[in-house]
Amino acid sequence: MQCQMGYVKNANQLIIKEMDFSSNSNSSKVIGLDELQDQNLQVLFYEEEQLAEDDTLKEAMMISSKFYPIRIANELSLTKESFEKLEISQAQEVLSKVLSNWILQNNIILLEELYQVVDHLNALWPNDRTAFFEELWFILKNNLGASSIRLIYNDLKKIGKNDDKNTLIQVTIEGDKMPNPKEGAEFEKKLMDNYKEEFVNQFTVAEYLPEKGQLVLAGSIKKSPFLVMATVSEFTRLQQSIVQTFIQSLSR
Repeated sequence: MQCQMGYVKNANQLIIKEMDFSSNSNSSKVIGLDELQDQNLQVLFYEEEQLAEDDTLKEAMMISSKFYPIRIANELSLTKESFEKLEISQAQEVLSKVLSNWILQNNIILLEELYQVVDHLNALWPNDRTAFFEELWFILKNNLGASSIRLIYNDLKKIGKNDDKNTLIQVTIEGDKMPNPKEGAEFEKKLMDNYKEEFVNQFTVAEYLPEKGQLVLAGSIKKSPFLVMATVSEFTRLQQSIVQTFIQSLSR
């Protein structure tokens, strides 16, 4: 599993720590604050006094808080110097602690707002399935705490001179922060064929390899098959129950 952690160095700069837990690689770099929106971070740390001094930083962090947890550094006994010196095992421990809390909060919020979210998505379904699955992608990304996620679903594409015929296609949605849908190819078709037996259920955990953080969810929403492939730091029983309840609610 690869991850990037950020630390606000000053009003103009960020320290980015890049790690690959599978290969045990670990490096740091300094970038400009204006590059923050281009980074696929899993967590960002800052020092409390920095926000009081800089409205630009506050605005940038408000935008970023939709995509990953942002925490005060000293809550985890971190400083700029100790952050840069974190070893892989220490970084994993810090990341796990922060992400676990953030994922739990996201799942609690989804439970509290379940009826509103389901009603909103169901209103999109008849006229804009792309928007439906884009929003589903974003919800699943945050509730799984996924560093990467791909959502594949079946759709119909108009063919013929008068658009009077349809053909079945696969659409895949990926992206670091925002969903980027595109028409799938032979690979996506094979994936859907490979997991077709899982689509008889509304929701199932098709595969989960905790040592690699690889998770595959499959199911059917309103009899329309979907497949989710994600890289996660954890997948708890609570996460599974909430996601399952959410998916099943969409088909009621």
